[in-house]
Amino acid sequence: ILNDDIMARFRRRTCIILLLFILFICSIMMALKTLRPDRAGFGDPFGLGLLPELQQRTVLLDSKLNSLNRAQGDTVTRVGNLHSIAVNTMKASMSPVKKLEEELSSPNYNFHIFYYTWYGNPQFDGKYIHWNHPLLPHWDPKIANNYPKGRHNPPEDIGANFYPELGSYSSKDPTVIEAHMKQMRSASTGVIVLSWYPPGMADENGEPTDDLVPVVLDYAHKYSLKVTFHIEPYKDRDDRSMYHNVKYIVDK
Repeated sequence: ILNDDIMARFRRRTCIILLLFILFICSIMMALKTLRPDRAGFGDPFGLGLLPELQQRTVLLDSKLNSLNRAQGDTVTRVGNLHSIAVNTMKASMSPVKKLEEELSSPNYNFHIFYYTWYGNPQFDGKYIHWNHPLLPHWDPKIANNYPKGRHNPPEDIGANFYPELGSYSSKDPTVIEAHMKQMRSASTGVIVLSWYPPGMADENGEPTDDLVPVVLDYAHKYSLKVTFHIEPYKDRDDRSMYHNVKYIVDK
């Protein structure tokens, strides 16, 4: 009889504790539901309003994605509509430098990306440049004979493994340069390795591009990107000419 009485008391006590625990959980859920922001819609993270820092990061991320989509759409439209912008007017047409630290990822200066400004199209350059370079043959002549020869035929067939999102653009288009800088900064790139030939020089498929360097530097500065120069190989390049190349870059 004593054991039965003890067990009955134990069961009552257990039931009371369980009931109090359930009431406690229900009270917490009701409190959190009351504190949930009124504007939260279906599928929004529960209790996001209780975490202002997380909510702020979410808003900044949405703003960043929207601004990138608008920039890409605007850039594609401008590439098709702009037909005659001279290089010497690029700098004057640039928008004022703005701080974009809150919208874009922080640059990682250990992350370098090579950047080439040797592309051209009929809208800006009167012809295609580099997009139409010769088809590269296989190093084995026997294999090379099985493939076509000739040149690429833009805009559908271009000299690149992947088709660029901006199309067969011109490197002289300032909207393209800015779009590239923003894309690189969005990827946390910190340093641009700029392909460079001395003034008046170019590779066999391109044209001189030294006059574009100031525009690239201005847009890189706008997006807090650093620029280093990749001096391309050219005929009769030696230690003396390299000295003059480096001095020219520093002085300019």
